[in-house]
Amino acid sequence: MTCLKKMKNSYLQKLKKSMCTILLLAMLSTAVGAATEVEVKQGVMKPVSVALNVHATDSSREDEFYSIVINDLVGTFLFREIPRGAFMQVLRGPKKKPTFPLWKVINAQYLANISLSIDGGTLRLSVVLYDVLSETQVGTLSASGDVREWRKFAHIVANNIYERVVGEQGYFDTKILYVSVKKNRRHGKTHRIAMMDQDGHNHSYLTDGQSLVLTPRFSPTGREFCFFAYKEKVARGRRVPVSAEIYRYNIGARSVELLAKLNGMPYAPRYSPSGNGLIFSIAQNGASSLYTLDLVTKRLTRLTKSRCIDTSPSYSPDGKQIVFNSDRGGTPQLYIMDEDGSNVRRLSFGNGRYATPVWSPRGDWIAFTKTNRDGFFIGIIHPDGSGERMLATGYLVESPTWSPNGRVVMYANQDYARKEKIYSVDITGYNKHEIATPGDAVDPEWSSKTTSSIYSRNSF
Repeated sequence: MTCLKKMKNSYLQKLKKSMCTILLLAMLSTAVGAATEVEVKQGVMKPVSVALNVHATDSSREDEFYSIVINDLVGTFLFREIPRGAFMQVLRGPKKKPTFPLWKVINAQYLANISLSIDGGTLRLSVVLYDVLSETQVGTLSASGDVREWRKFAHIVANNIYERVVGEQGYFDTKILYVSVKKNRRHGKTHRIAMMDQDGHNHSYLTDGQSLVLTPRFSPTGREFCFFAYKEKVARGRRVPVSAEIYRYNIGARSVELLAKLNGMPYAPRYSPSGNGLIFSIAQNGASSLYTLDLVTKRLTRLTKSRCIDTSPSYSPDGKQIVFNSDRGGTPQLYIMDEDGSNVRRLSFGNGRYATPVWSPRGDWIAFTKTNRDGFFIGIIHPDGSGERMLATGYLVESPTWSPNGRVVMYANQDYARKEKIYSVDITGYNKHEIATPGDAVDPEWSSKTTSSIYSRNSF
């Protein structure tokens, strides 16, 4: 017992030196587990301490599987890792029961006992989650599927732990689309659409760079996306767009379908919540109006008919309203209208120029970009116009996109050296970090869902 006390005191001293706190606003609205007390002081919280015990029949998988799960969790700043070197008990197999005092002494609040077995080409996963303080089992998870998708299994484990502890939907097994930009001396820049996992792995290029491509946008199912391709000509050493087409890309089949050739210059497409239509703007003769395209009938319908610049439309989650930005009031501001284009009302009244609004999947926030004499900002505002605040700033920040749970915003950032990168920040304005890409990146888009061959899945 004396030995245990010495180890506990030594470990706690080290742990106290490395503790970090983050601002808590709405990120932990429904924390689960009555025995786990979240200590809140002046709006800050201590991250929840989690221990991951990973046992695999193929030991070569253990370390990387562990790293994926813990990096997903710790990257949210809502969790703190209990290092494996501090473990005083090793659990081999899903049926092994923890000796809770041995986990309490190293200050673990949650313990996940994770078992992996591989049979031919099939991976089988079993997870038991324990609340250490109350000494109770609080959830189990089982899943099986193609062993080649073992990274996705790790993300699913992180999702379930996050959901059980935080009370919010996990987002770790999602995909990111973006436009990769390569600069060259002869023709300026080459643009290719790229896709990767939300942590930057499994990167691939989906277009060849022969055309200027912009604004890829996922469908609600995550199985396809749309984008604009602009035909160009070289004038005075620069590539200039002269016409535009809108395409639909089937991710599973890796096939492209031409949806429409458009007169004028279209921008900023978004799917309707049903996935059966698109909304975007078309610029003609110095003005820009909003249009919808029915993906079944291919019918194009005009929604706004002013002589101003209306652009960047985004549907509310229920599809009944549309937020967009317009200069109809003199400067670019945010407006909301009904889905048929009626009942237009102004949303933003702050100091600055507003653009690129995107409705949160939860419907409670709208993200946007803003510029004023102080710089460029990524901000959020409630649909009733209240609660406006800035989350991030930079030399040039643009193109916000939401995580599926509506609690993290990803965006593009150009720094003073004109390097173009992707960052994410949570809605508290803390936990900003870069999403690594092979080269320059713009126009990020976060999927709401992904597909896989994982089956027989039971969540916590």
